[in-house]
Amino acid sequence: MTITAKYCAECDRLYHFDKYHCMVCFSKNLEEKELNGRGEVYSFTKIHAAPKRFATLAPYNIILVDLEEGLRLTARYEGDELAIGKQVIFSEKVDGAYVFR
Repeated sequence: MTITAKYCAECDRLYHFDKYHCMVCFSKNLEEKELNGRGEVYSFTKIHAAPKRFATLAPYNIILVDLEEGLRLTARYEGDELAIGKQVIFSEKVDGAYVFR
């Protein structure tokens, strides 16, 4: 599985959520583009008191990832040492959430 984004061919912008037109130039010429899934941790936090739906996962790490293509995503991190600037790669999508390692 890969991460996809909407790409505006008119003004060369990426959006990681569904859009029907570009938010900058208002073009409807949006294409789906596959991203390589590599990025760097921008920020992170550890969740200890999780909502009921995610209680079995706690404690778990939530990260902000700056992807190589220029998008910033929120994701779950599964792995050991975590630090700002750490290189991460997309692993899978679980229940609509991105998981990086």
